[in-house]
Amino acid sequence: MHIGELARACDCAAETIRYYEKIGLLPQTVRLANGYRSYEDTHLKWLQFILRSKELGFSQDEVRRLTDLAHQKQPACADVHELLEEHVNDVRKRVRALKRMERALVRLKTQCQDGTLHDCPVIDELMS
Repeated sequence: MHIGELARACDCAAETIRYYEKIGLLPQTVRLANGYRSYEDTHLKWLQFILRSKELGFSQDEVRRLTDLAHQKQPACADVHELLEEHVNDVRKRVRALKRMERALVRLKTQCQDGTLHDCPVIDELMS
């Protein structure tokens, strides 16, 4: 299949596919005589793997670790579990940070009242 077909099948941009190839996450493909890339079902499978991993918030390095583990003849489940544990802990930290941010924004918003004040207390606080 051509890159456009692969992109449509995975609902991503062709440039994304080229990028993942360039950085080595997606296996290189053969070039046809006309210069077009020719993708196989294995490319579709790996691209879906990468995109699903990204949807779960894995960083590029974590996706690379996952693909490296998946390429092993007998991937060690313990290694995958360890990576997942690290990622879950990171997600929990980000959730806590987002909750702190939400509380701060709500506090600032309550200072705004209905927007009828001449001087804005939110701007004043952000400037101090």
